[in-house]
Amino acid sequence: MNTATQHIRTAACEQSHRAERVTWLLAGVVGLSMADLFLTISYLTSVGMSEGNPIAVWLLHTTDSVWPLVLYKLATVTVCVSLLYTNRLKRQSELASWCALLILAALAVWWNQYSHYQPLLPPSENHIVMVNDTFVQPFLSPTGNPPIIQ
Repeated sequence: MNTATQHIRTAACEQSHRAERVTWLLAGVVGLSMADLFLTISYLTSVGMSEGNPIAVWLLHTTDSVWPLVLYKLATVTVCVSLLYTNRLKRQSELASWCALLILAALAVWWNQYSHYQPLLPPSENHIVMVNDTFVQPFLSPTGNPPIIQ
């Protein structure tokens, strides 16, 4: 076997391993994204939470429903995972998949901390909760001025 043939086989084997790694990474991304969605909906419809995503806040306030948020999350995850899976043989796709998984793993750690310390957190202006099928910000006065909490 000559060197060129051996190099081609090595490159093909490396691409096959990369494709498998990216597939597993993307499975982790989907799993962690769905866990994030479940926790977000659980907190929004029970004790409330501080939502950091302005698009999510807008969707919730505009529609007074969690379903547009669910569809938004499913659409964005589907598009991103599909693009990375389509390009799974490329190094950039593997790097992006690792980044996405690490970001979502950090978010999972954040959720763990949030669930542990949530009862101890002070009231926040951007706290949002569903009350009687309407999303409200209980610590924000209707005039836009911060309420006086005693």
